[in-house]
Amino acid sequence: MSTHRKRNIAEDWFRASEATGDFMGIRYGRVSVATGKAKWLDVSHCECDGIGGFARLLREQGAEIPHLPETKHSCRSVIMPLWRLWRNHGTNGPCAMRGDWLPAVPPGNNLPESVAWHLFTVEETREIISKCREIQATVNSFLLRALDQAVRREIQRPGETIAWMIPVNLRGDVHYPDDTQNHVSCVEARITAADTPQSVNNQIFERLRRGEHRANHLLLTLGGIMSHRAKMAYLKYERAKPAGNIGSFSNLGVWNPDAQTTAGDAWVFCPPVVSGQLLSAGAVTFHGRLGLATQGNSTTSPAARRMDRWLELIRNL
Repeated sequence: MSTHRKRNIAEDWFRASEATGDFMGIRYGRVSVATGKAKWLDVSHCECDGIGGFARLLREQGAEIPHLPETKHSCRSVIMPLWRLWRNHGTNGPCAMRGDWLPAVPPGNNLPESVAWHLFTVEETREIISKCREIQATVNSFLLRALDQAVRREIQRPGETIAWMIPVNLRGDVHYPDDTQNHVSCVEARITAADTPQSVNNQIFERLRRGEHRANHLLLTLGGIMSHRAKMAYLKYERAKPAGNIGSFSNLGVWNPDAQTTAGDAWVFCPPVVSGQLLSAGAVTFHGRLGLATQGNSTTSPAARRMDRWLELIRNL
């Protein structure tokens, strides 16, 4: 299959998602350190993944970013990843249902805030990195475990396992003409109330070792045999099911572009919330400052409350 054809298949899936009424904009906030206010910019997920969209925005502002990060979990085989994904499909056990989420209670007479964000200082960011090294977990796993704990009071049965979608960068394994195009796949982490950052870390790495991100990408490209209408019907069916991942968490990693074009500002980022999901959250470290953002749809509690709980858990873990 040609590179061009693969690109169109991925775009078809995302465009089918837009046609079902999902908002597929990746949200980036450029935060002025002087004013503390964020200017929000959206990039279509039909065109870019999170890394690609961020690179595109920074390049438009004059930053030199010659190479985008490549996968640290390379996997180019076909049969084994698909077989392992199928073999383990029925062994995950039950998870919290989307219908288990408690209805939102807006603060006072105001509508729930859809997006909340926070910027750590350089010193606070260093402390988080140091803590993660101490407990032998990645920053990604540490933040995800805290987020998982933060949302449990929003669910009727807080002791249930919660499924999370974790995007995975495939650059280096797949190659498209534009390096900002959608090079993303995913794994699904299933987290229990008793999980630690280390156990979350181990689970994600085991899923990557099995090549689940590769298998999911292969299944996506198989969509080339389906008509556009069939893809939309399939997406509606999948997202209408009561079971499935509650939301997504994406970490864009560490970015240190040339300071001249980016001095004085910081960034936060949040992936889209598609129908069926209840929330999404994102992280990015820009010039030494970790930024977090979370958003939800109208059925979930205000994002600001979730952010406050997330921050409390990050500081206390």
